[in-house]
Amino acid sequence: MSGGHLSKEFFELVKSIGESRSKQEEDKIIVGEIAILKQHLSAPNISAKKMKEYMIRAVYAEMLGHDASFAYIHAVKLTHEKNLFAKRIGYLTCNLFLHKDHELMLLLINTMQRDLQSANHIEVCSALASVCRLVNLEMIPAISPLVFKLLSHPQEAVRKKAIVAVHKFFKIVPEAVLDQKDQIRKVLCDPDPSVMGASLHVLCEIAKAHPAASKDLVPSFVSILKQITEHRLPRDFDYHRMPAPWLQVKLLSILSILGTADKAASEHMYEILQECMRRADSGVNVGYAIIYECVKCITRIFPDHGLLELAASNISRFISSENHNLRYLGVTGLAQIVQVNPAYAAEHQMVVVDCLEDPDETLKRKTLDLLFRMTNPQNVVVVVDKLTFHLRTSVDAHLRRDLVQKITSLAERFAPDNEWYVNTMNTVFELSGELVPAETAYNLMRLVAEGAGEDESADNAFRVFAVNTYLKLLEKPTLSDILVQVIAWVLGEYARLATIDGYTIEDIADLLTECIERPFEDPSTRGYLVTALLKLIGQHGLKSTTAEDIIRSYRSSRMTDLQQRCYEFEQLRQSPALMRKVLPYDASCEDIIVNKDLTFLESFVRHKLDEGAKPYQNASERAARAQTNSAPKAEAESKPSLNFMPYEAPTKPPPTPFPAASIEAHDSGVPGAAEAPIPTGLNVSGPRKWGPSGYNQPHGKADPPQAPVQEKPAVAQSESFSQVHQTNQKPAPKAEPPAMNEKQKMAAALFSGLGSAGATSTTSAAPPSAPKAQAVRTQPREKVLEAPAVPASSPVDLLDLDDGASPPVAPISQSPSPSAPSGDMLLLDMEESGPAQPLSVPAVQPQPVQPPQLLGPLQVTTAQVATMWPQLASERVAQIHTSLGSCQEMMFRLQNAVNVSPVEIIGMEGIAAGRVLPGNEPCFLHGKLAPPRLDIKVRCRDAGVAQSVADLCQRSLS
Repeated sequence: MSGGHLSKEFFELVKSIGESRSKQEEDKIIVGEIAILKQHLSAPNISAKKMKEYMIRAVYAEMLGHDASFAYIHAVKLTHEKNLFAKRIGYLTCNLFLHKDHELMLLLINTMQRDLQSANHIEVCSALASVCRLVNLEMIPAISPLVFKLLSHPQEAVRKKAIVAVHKFFKIVPEAVLDQKDQIRKVLCDPDPSVMGASLHVLCEIAKAHPAASKDLVPSFVSILKQITEHRLPRDFDYHRMPAPWLQVKLLSILSILGTADKAASEHMYEILQECMRRADSGVNVGYAIIYECVKCITRIFPDHGLLELAASNISRFISSENHNLRYLGVTGLAQIVQVNPAYAAEHQMVVVDCLEDPDETLKRKTLDLLFRMTNPQNVVVVVDKLTFHLRTSVDAHLRRDLVQKITSLAERFAPDNEWYVNTMNTVFELSGELVPAETAYNLMRLVAEGAGEDESADNAFRVFAVNTYLKLLEKPTLSDILVQVIAWVLGEYARLATIDGYTIEDIADLLTECIERPFEDPSTRGYLVTALLKLIGQHGLKSTTAEDIIRSYRSSRMTDLQQRCYEFEQLRQSPALMRKVLPYDASCEDIIVNKDLTFLESFVRHKLDEGAKPYQNASERAARAQTNSAPKAEAESKPSLNFMPYEAPTKPPPTPFPAASIEAHDSGVPGAAEAPIPTGLNVSGPRKWGPSGYNQPHGKADPPQAPVQEKPAVAQSESFSQVHQTNQKPAPKAEPPAMNEKQKMAAALFSGLGSAGATSTTSAAPPSAPKAQAVRTQPREKVLEAPAVPASSPVDLLDLDDGASPPVAPISQSPSPSAPSGDMLLLDMEESGPAQPLSVPAVQPQPVQPPQLLGPLQVTTAQVATMWPQLASERVAQIHTSLGSCQEMMFRLQNAVNVSPVEIIGMEGIAAGRVLPGNEPCFLHGKLAPPRLDIKVRCRDAGVAQSVADLCQRSLS
């Protein structure tokens, strides 16, 4: 280290810090340095050179954990210097010292505004760096106009920092950025690739928030990705001979957002995704990252069978690798693919079993997640057993919580019978009762009370099984609180059904009494036990002095709920008939009859009227009386005399009235009332919300409903990617199967129910050196976009990367994309010369005839849904426990399983529309997702159709 340009004090400070042998010695040095800095900074007329050094020394003190706030104001003053180097040091120290809500930020705003308009691009870059770090909500109105102007600055470094600042603005106030959407779109066509790459981050955020408004950019993103994969960027962007891998990953992420549940947008992506995967397969880690991002994109956009086959082929190489990192990547990618079609996991049975036994904890967890995603009614018992084994042996709290959620979800969705469900829940309650949500216990108690609802004798036998099971569990010395609560409720309701020898109602009451004295973490658990004793004593007239003594002793409990239960018991004990009526047997599912007229209060009212109480006055009588009383009051106020009227009671000021359109939308019960047509482009109208009445809109107009679009049923589409190919060849005589070892038996059990592919292989997959050969493509896709004729000139270079190439002057003569507004500067010809070659997929054998579709897709807008919603009288609501994580996945499932057309997605809610076949009657679906819960509301004119659609949603989305 040469200290020619440093003072001796600074040189000695850095040297002594490096040579210190303990934290105490280092603190002693910094405390002394702070004292010296305070003395130096208090001196007048400090030169800019000295001030720069003092600020850097203060940074050392701050980095080592000491307070140097005395230097903050000097850092702010340093940003005002005309010396460029001093100004940069000032901005640097302000970035390190201050935060966005610091009180000294007010002194920086004027300096930032001046420097953002400077002719020196270095000053502008320094100010932009501080804007990205320190901008807050109050600064944005003063700073943002200057930043947006810098998006067209002649220096590429300034443009890049400006778009990064715009990204920061979007995170704080999205509306401020959406108002300038045209300027942001221009940055996507910046001639400098680094500026274009920086713009992808803010465009990705905009696509996540408003995907519909960004659909018209899909051809532009595809064109940019194509140019990158073709090495049309400078070599400076290459990493291990891979062209701009970070830009490829970001573009693929954006495409996966825009292609979700959108067939038209997805068809633009198929060809470039296939090419991107082919070029990324170069044997380097960054290429594997691009392949994985392609797999994620393929599984999220509208499915294509050929791409799914290609993605599964690449994933099979990863999962068969000896490298743990690649195997982890393969398991993660396979978990994405099985969400579209679980059959793709069948050929990797043994590899998945090996991953379950791998000592690598990270790989093991990811494999458990894969098993969870590919569970079906045939293999649920084996998968839950594996998850329960890891729950029993794991000590990691986060893994245990995740396993509990997975086990309870699978048990509720795929339980083969009620007895297995009860035993599985009991095991989970015993192992991790503190991690189980209360809703799970409630669902179990409701199942015991309601049963399956098909056969009363079977339901009664199930209740007997539950009572006997919990009676045995109650004898264990230690039980979790939530399990004790379930036991107390079941025995309190159905103890008389116990069939275990040696147990009478008195014995069960004694067990519950003994259980009350156990220590519990949840104080409400004793309340469950007391209530169970109340039911047993009330229903059976028991004379248990022990139970009565216990209940009497808890009258002084600190828990008011428990105290109240004990006092209620003493009052009810005095009237056994009333106690049996209040606590009836098996009445938990009966409806409570509410006396709306309150006739039981008539005697009380008459008694009070006889005592002189005032009679009740309804609202109109009270208003008339108030008007009568106001007349003498006004007359008294008009006379010039003293006012002896008492002050009125203070009233709460009324809330600010809502706009009329919002109130109508709130009260109409329509998910999308009075919404204006959705504009093309980015949405700048502010946040929109779902209320109790549905989708609220600030406008009071609605488009007239369009004629339903006649489309082919979605059966053929779903068959092309969700079913396993079958061969036309006659089955050969079955040979005697070879004996399977334990691992192969486990694999066969885990992968049962995944289609015919599950029986094709019980051996490990091929090694990476011998990848699986791709199937010969002989049949084209059902629908191929035909490329318009393009002149023989060179293709349009969106990034202007061709050396010396002049930009096209004549307008492009091809028709624009249907989803793009006319005149958009990004609607350029993205194709090479000549017609596009259609993708082809492997030949698909005819599948069995599917049952007729209940609904067909209906193309409508949100405003039209709002208009027609109140006209549909029948409504059904389905509450579903689902594994879906986003509304895009929900819409994809609805589009394929229910054959409806997505209308709009906002946040975690979405609308879909269909028409009742064979006619054109509308049927609307509104979904609200709060994982793992999904509420689906179905509206149509026919109650039977509404119920059938709700049942279909229950089966397909659970």
